[in-house]
Amino acid sequence: MKLTMKLNHLTPEITARVPLSVGVRAWIEVKKYRRGSNKPHFYHAQHNLILNKGLDHGLANWGGIIIHPVESQQYRGFEQMFVYVAVGTGTNAPANNQTGLSSEIARTADNLGLGAGRTRQRLSDGVHRITFTRAFDYSQANGNLTEFGGSHSGNIADGTLTRELFRDNGGNPIVISKTSNERLAITYHFEVTLTPTTETAQGSINLLDNSGNVVLTRLVRGLWIGRDSNPHRDYGGFIGDNGMADRIGHWVTSQASNMTYLDTTNFNGGRYGARLAYTNGNYYRDVEGERGPETNNVDVFAYGLAGATDSQVSYKIRFVDGVGADNPIIKDKDYRLRLALRMKVNRV
Repeated sequence: MKLTMKLNHLTPEITARVPLSVGVRAWIEVKKYRRGSNKPHFYHAQHNLILNKGLDHGLANWGGIIIHPVESQQYRGFEQMFVYVAVGTGTNAPANNQTGLSSEIARTADNLGLGAGRTRQRLSDGVHRITFTRAFDYSQANGNLTEFGGSHSGNIADGTLTRELFRDNGGNPIVISKTSNERLAITYHFEVTLTPTTETAQGSINLLDNSGNVVLTRLVRGLWIGRDSNPHRDYGGFIGDNGMADRIGHWVTSQASNMTYLDTTNFNGGRYGARLAYTNGNYYRDVEGERGPETNNVDVFAYGLAGATDSQVSYKIRFVDGVGADNPIIKDKDYRLRLALRMKVNRV
Protein backbone atom coordinates (compact mmCIF):
# COMPACT_ATOMS: atom_id res chain seq x y z
CA MET A 1 0.00 0.00 0.00
CA LYS A 2 1.56 3.35 -1.07
CA LEU A 3 0.14 6.53 0.40
CA THR A 4 1.07 10.07 -0.55
CA MET A 5 1.58 13.42 1.10
CA LYS A 6 2.33 16.38 -1.12
CA LEU A 7 4.62 19.38 -0.62
CA ASN A 8 3.65 22.28 -2.87
CA HIS A 9 6.24 25.06 -3.01
CA LEU A 10 3.65 27.54 -4.30
CA THR A 11 1.26 26.82 -1.44
CA PRO A 12 3.43 25.45 1.40
CA GLU A 13 1.57 22.36 2.55
CA ILE A 14 2.14 18.72 3.40
CA THR A 15 -0.74 16.26 3.08
CA ALA A 16 -0.89 12.66 4.32
CA ARG A 17 -3.86 10.28 4.05
CA VAL A 18 -4.05 6.85 5.68
CA PRO A 19 -6.96 4.37 5.24
CA LEU A 20 -8.66 2.46 8.04
CA SER A 21 -10.98 -0.52 7.67
CA VAL A 22 -14.50 -1.33 8.86
CA GLY A 23 -16.56 -4.44 8.10
CA VAL A 24 -20.33 -4.52 8.67
CA ARG A 25 -23.00 -7.22 8.50
CA ALA A 26 -26.53 -7.78 9.79
CA TRP A 27 -28.90 -10.63 10.51
CA ILE A 28 -32.31 -11.01 12.14
CA GLU A 29 -34.35 -13.14 14.52
CA VAL A 30 -38.13 -13.38 14.04
CA LYS A 31 -40.55 -14.36 16.80
CA LYS A 32 -44.35 -14.61 16.88
CA TYR A 33 -46.41 -14.33 20.06
CA ARG A 34 -50.02 -15.45 20.49
CA ARG A 35 -52.49 -13.01 21.95
CA GLY A 36 -51.90 -12.46 25.66
CA SER A 37 -48.59 -14.37 25.70
CA ASN A 38 -45.02 -13.14 26.13
CA LYS A 39 -43.61 -16.54 25.19
CA PRO A 40 -42.98 -16.98 21.46
CA HIS A 41 -44.51 -19.92 19.63
CA PHE A 42 -42.50 -19.31 16.44
CA TYR A 43 -38.78 -18.60 15.92
CA HIS A 44 -36.71 -17.96 12.80
CA ALA A 45 -33.20 -16.53 12.16
CA GLN A 46 -31.38 -15.54 8.97
CA HIS A 47 -29.04 -13.15 7.13
CA ASN A 48 -29.99 -9.64 6.00
CA LEU A 49 -28.56 -7.57 3.13
CA ILE A 50 -27.30 -4.04 3.75
CA LEU A 51 -28.12 -2.13 0.57
CA ASN A 52 -25.78 0.33 -1.16
CA LYS A 53 -28.27 2.94 0.00
CA GLY A 54 -27.61 1.81 3.59
CA LEU A 55 -23.83 2.16 3.25
CA ASP A 56 -24.35 5.60 1.73
CA HIS A 57 -26.70 6.67 4.52
CA GLY A 58 -24.42 5.48 7.33
CA LEU A 59 -21.40 7.33 5.92
CA ALA A 60 -23.28 10.47 4.88
CA ASN A 61 -24.76 10.66 8.39
CA TRP A 62 -21.55 9.87 10.30
CA GLY A 63 -22.23 11.72 13.54
CA GLY A 64 -25.71 12.81 12.44
CA ILE A 65 -28.52 12.45 14.98
CA ILE A 66 -32.01 10.94 14.79
CA ILE A 67 -34.00 10.95 18.03
CA HIS A 68 -35.81 7.62 18.19
CA PRO A 69 -39.57 8.33 18.18
CA VAL A 70 -40.32 5.77 20.91
CA GLU A 71 -37.12 5.36 22.91
CA SER A 72 -36.08 9.05 22.81
CA GLN A 73 -32.44 7.96 22.37
CA GLN A 74 -29.93 9.40 19.92
CA TYR A 75 -29.22 7.19 16.92
CA ARG A 76 -26.09 8.15 14.97
CA GLY A 77 -24.55 7.01 11.69
CA PHE A 78 -25.15 3.38 10.80
CA GLU A 79 -27.43 2.79 13.79
CA GLN A 80 -30.04 4.88 11.97
CA MET A 81 -30.61 1.97 9.57
CA PHE A 82 -32.61 0.26 12.31
CA VAL A 83 -34.81 2.99 13.76
CA TYR A 84 -37.74 1.35 11.92
CA VAL A 85 -38.34 -2.15 10.57
CA ALA A 86 -40.61 -2.71 7.57
CA VAL A 87 -42.28 -5.85 6.20
CA GLY A 88 -43.96 -6.58 2.91
CA THR A 89 -45.27 -9.13 0.43
CA GLY A 90 -42.85 -8.63 -2.47
CA THR A 91 -40.85 -11.53 -3.91
CA ASN A 92 -38.21 -9.85 -6.09
CA ALA A 93 -34.72 -11.15 -5.42
CA PRO A 94 -32.69 -8.72 -3.24
CA ALA A 95 -29.93 -6.70 -4.93
CA ASN A 96 -27.40 -4.20 -3.57
CA ASN A 97 -28.78 -1.35 -5.68
CA GLN A 98 -32.39 -1.61 -4.49
CA THR A 99 -33.87 1.26 -2.49
CA GLY A 100 -36.73 -0.36 -0.58
CA LEU A 101 -39.11 -3.27 -0.27
CA SER A 102 -40.97 -4.44 -3.37
CA SER A 103 -44.40 -4.28 -1.75
CA GLU A 104 -44.31 -2.83 1.76
CA ILE A 105 -47.40 -3.12 3.96
CA ALA A 106 -46.23 -1.82 7.37
CA ARG A 107 -43.33 -0.44 9.39
CA THR A 108 -42.78 0.17 13.09
CA ALA A 109 -40.32 1.71 15.54
CA ASP A 110 -41.91 0.19 18.66
CA ASN A 111 -40.76 -2.94 20.49
CA LEU A 112 -43.99 -3.55 22.49
CA GLY A 113 -41.88 -4.79 25.41
CA LEU A 114 -40.85 -7.88 23.40
CA GLY A 115 -37.16 -6.98 23.44
CA ALA A 116 -34.75 -4.14 24.08
CA GLY A 117 -34.93 -1.15 21.77
CA ARG A 118 -31.14 -0.94 21.40
CA THR A 119 -28.29 -2.70 23.18
CA ARG A 120 -24.55 -2.39 22.52
CA GLN A 121 -22.07 -5.17 23.24
CA ARG A 122 -18.33 -5.47 22.60
CA LEU A 123 -17.70 -9.12 21.71
CA SER A 124 -13.91 -8.74 21.48
CA ASP A 125 -11.40 -6.00 20.67
CA GLY A 126 -12.84 -4.12 17.71
CA VAL A 127 -15.91 -6.37 17.32
CA HIS A 128 -19.22 -4.82 18.37
CA ARG A 129 -22.76 -6.16 18.14
CA ILE A 130 -25.67 -3.74 18.32
CA THR A 131 -29.15 -5.24 18.74
CA PHE A 132 -32.48 -3.60 17.91
CA THR A 133 -35.93 -5.13 18.45
CA ARG A 134 -39.01 -3.83 16.61
CA ALA A 135 -42.49 -5.36 16.92
CA PHE A 136 -45.83 -5.28 15.11
CA ASP A 137 -48.99 -5.34 17.23
CA TYR A 138 -52.11 -7.45 16.64
CA SER A 139 -53.63 -5.03 14.13
CA GLN A 140 -50.40 -4.42 12.17
CA ALA A 141 -48.73 -6.27 9.28
CA ASN A 142 -51.26 -9.07 9.06
CA GLY A 143 -51.00 -11.37 6.07
CA ASN A 144 -48.45 -13.53 4.28
CA LEU A 145 -45.11 -11.76 4.73
CA THR A 146 -42.20 -12.42 2.39
CA GLU A 147 -39.74 -9.51 2.78
CA PHE A 148 -38.34 -7.17 5.40
CA GLY A 149 -35.91 -4.28 5.83
CA GLY A 150 -34.64 -1.58 8.15
CA SER A 151 -35.01 2.18 7.75
CA HIS A 152 -34.15 5.53 9.31
CA SER A 153 -37.59 6.92 8.49
CA GLY A 154 -41.23 6.33 9.35
CA ASN A 155 -42.23 7.33 5.81
CA ILE A 156 -42.78 4.45 3.37
CA ALA A 157 -41.75 6.79 0.54
CA ASP A 158 -38.20 6.83 1.96
CA GLY A 159 -37.81 3.11 1.29
CA THR A 160 -35.41 0.98 3.34
CA LEU A 161 -31.66 0.79 3.86
CA THR A 162 -31.57 -3.00 4.14
CA ARG A 163 -33.71 -5.67 2.43
CA GLU A 164 -34.03 -9.42 2.26
CA LEU A 165 -36.63 -12.12 1.65
CA PHE A 166 -37.56 -14.41 4.49
CA ARG A 167 -35.61 -17.62 3.82
CA ASP A 168 -35.27 -21.11 5.27
CA ASN A 169 -31.96 -22.66 6.34
CA GLY A 170 -31.30 -23.66 2.74
CA GLY A 171 -31.69 -20.11 1.49
CA ASN A 172 -35.06 -20.72 -0.15
CA PRO A 173 -37.72 -17.98 0.12
CA ILE A 174 -40.49 -18.69 2.63
CA VAL A 175 -43.70 -17.05 3.80
CA ILE A 176 -44.22 -15.98 7.42
CA SER A 177 -47.93 -15.57 8.09
CA LYS A 178 -49.20 -13.21 10.79
CA THR A 179 -52.79 -12.97 12.05
CA SER A 180 -54.67 -10.48 14.21
CA ASN A 181 -54.18 -12.86 17.13
CA GLU A 182 -50.39 -12.57 16.95
CA ARG A 183 -47.65 -10.05 17.54
CA LEU A 184 -44.50 -10.23 15.42
CA ALA A 185 -41.06 -9.17 16.71
CA ILE A 186 -38.01 -8.74 14.48
CA THR A 187 -34.64 -8.34 16.18
CA TYR A 188 -31.81 -6.94 14.09
CA HIS A 189 -28.22 -7.80 14.99
CA PHE A 190 -25.76 -5.33 13.48
CA GLU A 191 -22.12 -6.40 13.80
CA VAL A 192 -19.19 -4.05 13.25
CA THR A 193 -15.60 -5.26 12.89
CA LEU A 194 -12.93 -2.58 13.24
CA THR A 195 -9.41 -3.58 12.18
CA PRO A 196 -6.64 -3.53 13.20
CA THR A 197 -6.83 -3.42 17.01
CA THR A 198 -3.13 -4.10 17.52
CA GLU A 199 -0.35 -1.87 16.19
CA THR A 200 -0.11 -2.88 12.54
CA ALA A 201 1.91 -1.70 9.55
CA GLN A 202 -0.24 0.60 7.40
CA GLY A 203 2.21 1.09 4.53
CA SER A 204 4.32 4.12 3.67
CA ILE A 205 3.73 7.81 3.08
CA ASN A 206 5.80 9.71 0.51
CA LEU A 207 6.61 13.41 0.74
CA LEU A 208 6.73 14.92 -2.75
CA ASP A 209 8.15 18.19 -3.98
CA ASN A 210 6.37 20.41 -6.49
CA SER A 211 7.75 18.33 -9.38
CA GLY A 212 6.44 15.09 -7.94
CA ASN A 213 9.84 13.92 -6.67
CA VAL A 214 9.95 11.94 -3.43
CA VAL A 215 11.95 13.85 -0.84
CA LEU A 216 10.89 11.94 2.28
CA THR A 217 9.25 8.61 3.13
CA ARG A 218 7.64 7.62 6.39
CA LEU A 219 6.34 4.21 7.37
CA VAL A 220 3.21 4.26 9.51
CA ARG A 221 1.63 1.89 12.02
CA GLY A 222 -1.90 2.20 13.30
CA LEU A 223 -4.80 0.70 15.26
CA TRP A 224 -8.32 1.38 16.52
CA ILE A 225 -8.40 2.54 20.15
CA GLY A 226 -11.13 1.11 22.40
CA ARG A 227 -10.13 3.04 25.51
CA ASP A 228 -13.35 2.87 27.56
CA SER A 229 -17.02 1.97 27.31
CA ASN A 230 -20.47 3.56 26.87
CA PRO A 231 -19.67 3.17 24.02
CA HIS A 232 -16.08 2.05 23.51
CA ARG A 233 -14.07 4.77 21.75
CA ASP A 234 -13.51 2.73 18.57
CA TYR A 235 -17.23 2.08 18.07
CA GLY A 236 -18.10 5.60 19.20
CA GLY A 237 -15.73 6.95 16.57
CA PHE A 238 -17.27 4.72 13.90
CA ILE A 239 -20.77 6.15 14.47
CA GLY A 240 -19.58 9.64 15.46
CA ASP A 241 -21.10 9.41 18.93
CA ASN A 242 -21.09 12.62 20.99
CA GLY A 243 -18.89 14.57 18.59
CA MET A 244 -16.30 11.84 18.14
CA ALA A 245 -14.20 11.38 14.96
CA ASP A 246 -15.11 14.76 13.50
CA ARG A 247 -11.53 16.09 13.17
CA ILE A 248 -7.84 15.14 13.30
CA GLY A 249 -5.63 15.31 16.39
CA HIS A 250 -1.93 14.70 16.75
CA TRP A 251 0.87 14.10 19.24
CA VAL A 252 4.17 16.00 19.58
CA THR A 253 5.74 13.45 21.93
CA SER A 254 6.66 9.80 21.41
CA GLN A 255 3.71 7.38 21.37
CA ALA A 256 5.80 4.21 21.04
CA SER A 257 4.55 2.88 24.38
CA ASN A 258 0.95 4.01 23.86
CA MET A 259 -0.18 1.84 20.94
CA THR A 260 -2.59 -0.60 22.59
CA TYR A 261 -6.33 -1.11 22.26
CA LEU A 262 -7.09 0.21 25.75
CA ASP A 263 -4.60 3.10 25.61
CA THR A 264 -5.80 6.24 27.44
CA THR A 265 -3.29 8.79 26.13
CA ASN A 266 -4.87 12.10 25.14
CA PHE A 267 -3.90 14.22 22.14
CA ASN A 268 -1.21 16.76 23.10
CA GLY A 269 -0.53 18.54 19.80
CA GLY A 270 -3.91 20.02 19.04
CA ARG A 271 -7.05 19.06 17.11
CA TYR A 272 -8.00 20.51 13.74
CA GLY A 273 -10.28 20.12 10.74
CA ALA A 274 -13.51 18.32 9.94
CA ARG A 275 -15.12 15.48 8.00
CA LEU A 276 -15.18 16.12 4.28
CA ALA A 277 -18.46 15.86 2.35
CA TYR A 278 -19.58 12.38 1.35
CA THR A 279 -20.26 11.31 -2.25
CA ASN A 280 -22.78 8.48 -2.72
CA GLY A 281 -21.18 5.34 -4.04
CA ASN A 282 -17.71 5.99 -2.59
CA TYR A 283 -18.28 3.92 0.58
CA TYR A 284 -15.56 5.84 2.38
CA ARG A 285 -15.46 9.13 4.28
CA ASP A 286 -12.43 11.39 4.73
CA VAL A 287 -11.46 13.42 7.79
CA GLU A 288 -8.79 16.09 7.42
CA GLY A 289 -7.02 18.46 9.81
CA GLU A 290 -4.37 21.10 9.17
CA ARG A 291 -1.73 22.64 11.43
CA GLY A 292 -0.69 26.01 10.04
CA PRO A 293 2.47 28.14 10.07
CA GLU A 294 3.86 28.88 13.54
CA THR A 295 6.81 30.25 15.45
CA ASN A 296 8.96 27.10 15.68
CA ASN A 297 9.46 23.78 13.92
CA VAL A 298 7.49 20.92 15.50
CA ASP A 299 8.09 17.16 15.62
CA VAL A 300 4.85 15.27 14.88
CA PHE A 301 5.09 11.69 16.17
CA ALA A 302 1.53 10.46 15.62
CA TYR A 303 -2.01 11.49 14.73
CA GLY A 304 -5.54 10.07 14.75
CA LEU A 305 -9.30 10.52 14.72
CA ALA A 306 -10.24 13.17 17.26
CA GLY A 307 -13.40 14.64 18.70
CA ALA A 308 -14.48 17.61 20.75
CA THR A 309 -12.03 16.79 23.57
CA ASP A 310 -8.44 15.54 23.70
CA SER A 311 -9.61 12.26 25.23
CA GLN A 312 -11.75 11.32 22.21
CA VAL A 313 -9.16 9.15 20.44
CA SER A 314 -10.68 6.39 18.29
CA TYR A 315 -7.95 5.64 15.70
CA LYS A 316 -4.21 6.24 15.98
CA ILE A 317 -1.32 6.34 13.47
CA ARG A 318 2.40 6.50 14.42
CA PHE A 319 5.33 7.45 12.15
CA VAL A 320 8.06 4.79 12.34
CA ASP A 321 11.30 3.60 10.75
CA GLY A 322 12.00 0.13 9.36
CA VAL A 323 12.32 -1.45 12.81
CA GLY A 324 9.32 0.31 14.33
CA ALA A 325 11.15 3.04 16.22
CA ASP A 326 9.87 6.63 16.28
CA ASN A 327 10.51 8.54 13.07
CA PRO A 328 8.55 11.78 13.44
CA ILE A 329 7.78 14.27 10.71
CA ILE A 330 9.55 17.57 11.34
CA LYS A 331 6.96 20.16 10.48
CA ASP A 332 8.66 23.32 9.20
CA LYS A 333 7.37 26.41 10.99
CA ASP A 334 6.61 28.08 7.65
CA TYR A 335 4.53 25.23 6.23
CA ARG A 336 1.06 23.84 6.80
CA LEU A 337 0.78 20.16 7.70
CA ARG A 338 -2.45 18.50 6.60
CA LEU A 339 -3.15 15.01 7.99
CA ALA A 340 -6.08 12.84 6.94
CA LEU A 341 -7.75 9.50 7.64
CA ARG A 342 -10.14 7.68 5.32
CA MET A 343 -12.75 5.35 6.85
CA LYS A 344 -13.81 2.74 4.28
CA VAL A 345 -16.79 0.48 5.03
CA ASN A 346 -17.31 -2.97 3.47
CA ARG A 347 -19.89 -5.72 3.83
CA VAL A 348 -18.47 -8.87 5.43
